[in-house]
Amino acid sequence: MRSSVETRRKRKDATFLKALNRVLMVLVFLGFLAIVAFWFYPEVTYRNKLVAQLEDKKAHLAALQLTQKQREREVYLLQNDPEYIEIIARDKLDLMRPGETIYRFDSARAASDK
Repeated sequence: MRSSVETRRKRKDATFLKALNRVLMVLVFLGFLAIVAFWFYPEVTYRNKLVAQLEDKKAHLAALQLTQKQREREVYLLQNDPEYIEIIARDKLDLMRPGETIYRFDSARAASDK
């Protein structure tokens, strides 16, 4: 009878040790994952910051390219289109042809009077 009790005890001890071994392996694995996560966390945050900066720079570049295209078009028109030059001279320099009368309506003042 003693041998059957010892056999049961050994089985219990063996299953307990197997369970304990599994728990310890899981804890070691989780500890390893935690170490790796803490090791790479600064790199990931730095990468995310760089990605955000890149997006900002791309948006700024797109705005600058649009401005450049507008300016190139204006230069082209100033060099090649006499009608455009006349429009600019009339609007910005308040020039007019001889015998011409210009009437200007101030829309900001008219809107504020209402």
